[in-house]
Amino acid sequence: MRLTSALRAATGGALLLAATVALAGCGGSFDSGVTAPSPSASVKVQAATSPSPTTSPACVNPSTQASYTLAGARILAGNLQVKDLKVGTGATAVTGNTVSVSYVGSLPNGKVFDNSVNDNAGKPISLKIASGSVIQGWVEGIPGMKVGGQRELVIPPALGYGCVSPSSSIPVNSTLIFTITLVGVG
Repeated sequence: MRLTSALRAATGGALLLAATVALAGCGGSFDSGVTAPSPSASVKVQAATSPSPTTSPACVNPSTQASYTLAGARILAGNLQVKDLKVGTGATAVTGNTVSVSYVGSLPNGKVFDNSVNDNAGKPISLKIASGSVIQGWVEGIPGMKVGGQRELVIPPALGYGCVSPSSSIPVNSTLIFTITLVGVG
């Protein structure tokens, strides 16, 4: 009798489920006897084309504190720092809108990890300001901007990519700094 059948018969499956989950977390299996290859062995990293959210596997406690302080910034929920560099005069962005933006994303050390000028043939990027479409720091930091405005956001890891690295240029648990120009709404 295989070990899985014996465990299922003896415990009604509860112990099997717990043991299977534990083994799967380590890359193993009761039935196959084969260990899965390390996830890093064949992971292909792709450069970000916009600050899209990343699905987080078992991310534990990304920091809610930014490692950079923006002088003169307002502090919003989640310790998001927001500073208007230029207030626009056009339509106002609200959560749920599709907006066109130009942006530069950098780390506190000044290293630029993304620049929309390099994406989309130099044209502004269109994206929806909604959870699941962009990182949470953008969902909370862009609403209220007016077309023609420019805003700087300092996003703590918990509102950015957290414990996940979307590219080799963004370490896990990174504070993200974005300078965003709102080009259009709708």
